[in-house]
Amino acid sequence: MNNYAKRLCTWTLAALCLAPALSWAHGAVDQPISRQVYCRTLPDFWSGNPSDAGCAALAKKSGQYPGQQWNEVAHLIKEPGYNDPETVKREVPDGTLCAAADIKKDGLNIVSDDWYRTDVVPSNGMIDVRIIGTAPHVPSFAKVFLTRPGFDPTRSPLTWNDLVLIHTEQLPTAQTNWGSNPPALPSSGYFKFPVPIPSGQIGKATLFVQWQRIDPAGEGFYNCSDINIAGGGVPAPWVDLGQFIDAVMNELKAGDSVHFRILDNTPQAKEVVDITLPITPSNLDPKIWGRQLADQINPSIAKVGEKQGSNIVFNPTDPSVNSVFTTAKGYSKAMAIIPGGEKPIDPRAPEAVIDSHAPVKSGDTFTMNGRNSKFYNNGPIRWQWDNDFLGGNFHESTATFTAPTVDKTTTVNISLTVYDGSNYKNDRATTTVTVNPGSGGGEYPAYVPGTNYKAGDKVSHNGSNYECKPWPATGWCSLPAYEPGHANGNWVNAWDKL
Repeated sequence: MNNYAKRLCTWTLAALCLAPALSWAHGAVDQPISRQVYCRTLPDFWSGNPSDAGCAALAKKSGQYPGQQWNEVAHLIKEPGYNDPETVKREVPDGTLCAAADIKKDGLNIVSDDWYRTDVVPSNGMIDVRIIGTAPHVPSFAKVFLTRPGFDPTRSPLTWNDLVLIHTEQLPTAQTNWGSNPPALPSSGYFKFPVPIPSGQIGKATLFVQWQRIDPAGEGFYNCSDINIAGGGVPAPWVDLGQFIDAVMNELKAGDSVHFRILDNTPQAKEVVDITLPITPSNLDPKIWGRQLADQINPSIAKVGEKQGSNIVFNPTDPSVNSVFTTAKGYSKAMAIIPGGEKPIDPRAPEAVIDSHAPVKSGDTFTMNGRNSKFYNNGPIRWQWDNDFLGGNFHESTATFTAPTVDKTTTVNISLTVYDGSNYKNDRATTTVTVNPGSGGGEYPAYVPGTNYKAGDKVSHNGSNYECKPWPATGWCSLPAYEPGHANGNWVNAWDKL
């Protein structure tokens, strides 16, 4: 405690002497409030079963650790790797973003509608983002991402493809004057900056902030803030991407499918709209299938029609005059015919299945298998193994573990989560494996008091093996007072230790 007080005084004095030319080493987003910060602020956080449903699920999966370490949801990516988006994606892979790929904080990645959600109303198309910190460090920068329109963060695990970079901020100095807006948790300073919200995007979303230290070690902090965007974005001018249905589509036949995409303006040209529409004799007319396809496009991304003032109105009479309009510069579109159609995406979630395993001994290496898990699409899939003990080598559907050291028969939990990259759904299965002590125990039936044991019967009990003595001692083997290995010592008259 004395050392903590000395460090706290040192940091406080440093803030007084150096402000505002100071930034902060450990921290998190408190506006809009991030998952771990919100849970840590709850009065019943330390109970282990907080009243908030989202935080209760976090505690059940990861305990109090993520909230206790609210300012260290972090991952190290050495310089210059943290400046390369592809390196960051490898280091903090899909499905682990909210916990910074830290398995001890994996509860922050739970897909749920129970997370606390902040209502935000953009003012002139902007909202404020604030990062609070607890310790001094060198300059940094922040990248702010928002889930793409149409993505539902309450139903699918968060992936990099679900995020759109909306703002980057250099953070050379920090502020220390809180004024009338104190931090959600005790902190020494903060960064605050405006962030633009895309016009037309409303509803449930996740704001993801990557706050990166600029230093050789490359400590980066990753935060998920659940928000509900109300109206108020700044209207943006429409950008014409060109004709919706061109002459190439005249060769479309019943049984084919129309594949329509809109690609964003990033170097990766990610698909923000990807629709496959089956064509049958009943909708072969472009007046029909054109309208069906246009109605499936998220209007916050693009609209199809003719520009009439500030509105885009679909022309159902002459589909050739309709164009594709977006509010984002640099987007592009693509439409193609898929001969013979394409298998639609199956909406069913995958089913995680773990094959059972026979008991193992301390220190044994054993392999668990999820090969019988079920997937209903042919798209990309991902496997994630978890356990309640350290160690493990994972390879997709299989995982190899080293059994922990135990002094009595113990069970350990092993879990498998499977993800379907086609419909972004997942499922989790958990099984138990019995671990017996490495030196003796577990080879024979467990000792049960009161059993009518006979001479020569062998049992296992508390990590050791025993054999019932021959007559005249045999009768004592069934008596609880002669429990093998008991501290009273009577057992030596009834049992032989093997």
